[in-house]
Amino acid sequence: MRIVATILFAVALYCSGCTSKQDDNNEAVATSIDTLPILRTVSAFSGIDQDSAAFNAVSMRGKIWVASFFFTRCGTVCPALNNVLAGLQRDIGARVSFVSLTSDPEFDTPSVMKQYAKEYGANEATWKFVTMPLDSMLMVASRDLGLIEPASPDIHSTRFVLIDSTMRVRGFYDSADTTDVAKLRRILKAL
Repeated sequence: MRIVATILFAVALYCSGCTSKQDDNNEAVATSIDTLPILRTVSAFSGIDQDSAAFNAVSMRGKIWVASFFFTRCGTVCPALNNVLAGLQRDIGARVSFVSLTSDPEFDTPSVMKQYAKEYGANEATWKFVTMPLDSMLMVASRDLGLIEPASPDIHSTRFVLIDSTMRVRGFYDSADTTDVAKLRRILKAL
């Protein structure tokens, strides 16, 4: 019995050292996106991007990406959310892609989104602004990304959704919470 207890203690001690590293502020740092839980799987949704080109989420397979919802006429949280994304894009570079889905498809045409993307310095190779029919957008926001409740959709979210290279949601990060943004930044920089 004593041997079993010693072995269990040694295994627990070993595993406790494997979960995360500490940064200079003694905060946990994710060592890999693979250490994050799998929360749901994203389906192959499609739409049109800011260049009027077809966008299919399947094209994101093999890439780490961050999804978000916005609308160009928003004067409150959307500019702040997209400023954070612009900062992440500058810091992380081409290692990560960004997909911003409009929750106002009637107004946010590709040309409107193209101008909006320019305002944030979006690199068109890695940051797509996507529109799709309202019913499709609601399905993606609720079923795939888990940002809204289908019964009472509030499609104004400040959260980012981190998606791995196999189309699995690995985390939600509030763009209005500096601690959450710092966590996401550390994860993305570790890639």
